[in-house]
Amino acid sequence: MTRGDLPLERGSDSLAHALYLAHGPALEHWARRRFSDPEAAEEVVQDVVLAAWRKHHQFDGERGSERAWIFGIARNVAATDYERRRRHLRSIPTAEAPEQGHDDLEVAQLVDRSLIADGLRSLSSEHQTVIVAAYWERLSTREIGDRLGIPDGTVKSRLHYALRVLRAALEEREVL
Repeated sequence: MTRGDLPLERGSDSLAHALYLAHGPALEHWARRRFSDPEAAEEVVQDVVLAAWRKHHQFDGERGSERAWIFGIARNVAATDYERRRRHLRSIPTAEAPEQGHDDLEVAQLVDRSLIADGLRSLSSEHQTVIVAAYWERLSTREIGDRLGIPDGTVKSRLHYALRVLRAALEEREVL
């Protein structure tokens, strides 16, 4: 498998370089907005690329984009880094922490939406239909059943199993 002229073999330096070239700028932008310390942001980006390089054999392009997969890793690395730094804080700053900016929220929402959309694509069309109707259109199970011409119990069953599969897909992408 190759990307351009770079071989994408697990464990190769070329793979790490290709991952950084493809996703590094977006990861750096995301990390700089999450961490006030530029060194912490840079460290998180390096950790994300390293984790993606180590776990690249787990990436399945049919289940979602590489970008969504790598941002799932980024969220976990950032959370781990945050917890690690919080445990080692010696003092509490007196100034109030800056509020999360509008751009930060947009980027986080974009990443979340992308990961959820990738997870939804892993579902069967029947499961996708009931999830979208229930959670995006806010229809009741009865309304969904009427629309699809299926019993209320079947809608509930499809929702149950769709959510289980979606949760597994998001856990696999390290979102949950």
